[in-house]
Amino acid sequence: MDFMKFIYYGFGAFIGFGCGVIINLIFYWVEQSGHPILTDLIKNYGGVGRFVAEMVNMLPFFGLALGIILVKVMFHKAPDKADGSGDS
Repeated sequence: MDFMKFIYYGFGAFIGFGCGVIINLIFYWVEQSGHPILTDLIKNYGGVGRFVAEMVNMLPFFGLALGIILVKVMFHKAPDKADGSGDS
């Protein structure tokens, strides 16, 4: 049972990281196409814009963490085998 839990956590982390990378790539491709969204944020809003731009760059890691948290929330109650009552 514990081994499967780690497989679920790994899968959640993989999916979250993958989604974060895809979203980050979309922002990168928009920047490369000539529409500087994140660059304009830094120019127009200074430190706050830089913070938002850095958060966009951290999206894959946020996705990784949120994927693990999502799996934890979805499977928060594991059945206890110690009481022997089966399904409750």
